[in-house]
Amino acid sequence: MSYIKALNQIIMPESLLALCTQFGAPTEYVKGAMIHNRGDLKPGLSIVEAGQVKVGNYGLDGNYQLTTVLERGDTFGEFTLYASLARTHHAQAMSDCTVLQINESRFRQLEDAHPKVGVFLTRNLAIKLHATLERLDDILRLPTHVQLAKLIYQTNVAQANSAQNSAAAVQLRQSDYAERLGVTVLTAHKALNKLVSLSLIRKQYGKVEIIDKAVMSKWLSDNMSLLPV
Repeated sequence: MSYIKALNQIIMPESLLALCTQFGAPTEYVKGAMIHNRGDLKPGLSIVEAGQVKVGNYGLDGNYQLTTVLERGDTFGEFTLYASLARTHHAQAMSDCTVLQINESRFRQLEDAHPKVGVFLTRNLAIKLHATLERLDDILRLPTHVQLAKLIYQTNVAQANSAQNSAAAVQLRQSDYAERLGVTVLTAHKALNKLVSLSLIRKQYGKVEIIDKAVMSKWLSDNMSLLPV
């Protein structure tokens, strides 16, 4: 679980965000509005200032796969600046939100004036890659119910570390964890019931509750397929 702590460090600090606001334009989006599309080539850095942005892709069959949800201080678009790559995902307003948009020329000025912003973004990318490789290995090795338990546990730890909520309850609907795991709602439902039968969680309306965090942490350690890093 060591990368849970690292993941909580990739949100841009308020001091850096204040510097970035001098070089970008805050843009407001209503819920459901598309911010960027997969394949877009226009380079630029985007930083969530308020609200939530969901990142994911629509398959050729029309089904949507959620990759992550971004909130204040989260960044996206770095690949377009550092490697001239097209955007790999759709970014869409999950709620009414404000996103700071910094075009390429202004971003270069920002980097020159404040090198620590570039240092932060480079470290940010390394942490994201680290987490992505961990997640990929989970998909290849772990049963769905173990992946779900890990998601619930990590979400709870992230909530506690960000002071959003210290309770054991995690706000996750059936459709939420199905999207995040990339499985059908039925498969996610079966995985959830498996965790209930193991007395690791209890279901509540619109959320799940970890019965005993220490017990769940030990169970996850016993059911991992790799040594922790």
